[in-house]
Amino acid sequence: MDVTTADFEQKVINESHTRPVLVDFWAPWCGPCKVLTPTLEALEAEYAGKFVLAKVNTDAEPALGQTFQIRSIPDVKLFKAGKIVAGFVGAQGAPAIRAILDEHLPSAEFEALLASAATKPADALLALQQSGLKGQRHDDAAWAILRGALQAAPADISLIRSVAAKIPEFGSPYSERRGALLTYLEAGITPETLRALVESNADSATQYLESLLEKIEATKNHATEKNLMIAAFHLLGNENPLTLDFRRRLSRALY
Repeated sequence: MDVTTADFEQKVINESHTRPVLVDFWAPWCGPCKVLTPTLEALEAEYAGKFVLAKVNTDAEPALGQTFQIRSIPDVKLFKAGKIVAGFVGAQGAPAIRAILDEHLPSAEFEALLASAATKPADALLALQQSGLKGQRHDDAAWAILRGALQAAPADISLIRSVAAKIPEFGSPYSERRGALLTYLEAGITPETLRALVESNADSATQYLESLLEKIEATKNHATEKNLMIAAFHLLGNENPLTLDFRRRLSRALY
């Protein structure tokens, strides 16, 4: 699809929150651009909707060229969640472009793991151990499996611990949540409470946080409850409205 300054926000930035958008900055007079176009279009068809191909004519839209500091064309940038995450300059071949796409698009192996994580977490963990997934894709899959294990009735604590062990203690987007989850397991908190926090069940999580806050306000010896509340914030997420609300209330109760 062709993109202009007027609709770039909608067609690229907004769309990239749903699926990645590969933006080709080109011009009609550019020979390498004409060579690259069929390759990009073939890859768009090959990936069958996993990403969107957008084209910006830098002659017609110089403001966009200036905004993204386009100095040589073709210049191709991959947008994901509103940000540029990868790109290349020049008429690259399909294998090189495919390698860039595969780094940022979910693979069939990853999608299969996510599909089984909710209903067959034990099988999904075995598949993860045998997979070639690395980095955030690996950790995304592990967290999905952990959530699936929590949903089981009864929850399999041994499986939950095994999955948590697959997430790095440091350096992963899930490291804080992993630590918080282990804190709850060591404290013997019920899986139902842990599930409410991990899944951000507003009613159940609110009731639990209220009970912790009451204990903190009622006694000076509240280290355990304070640590559990801080761990709850990690499980809920820093931007969760409950976290923001109860963090302020905890601060008032302590100071």
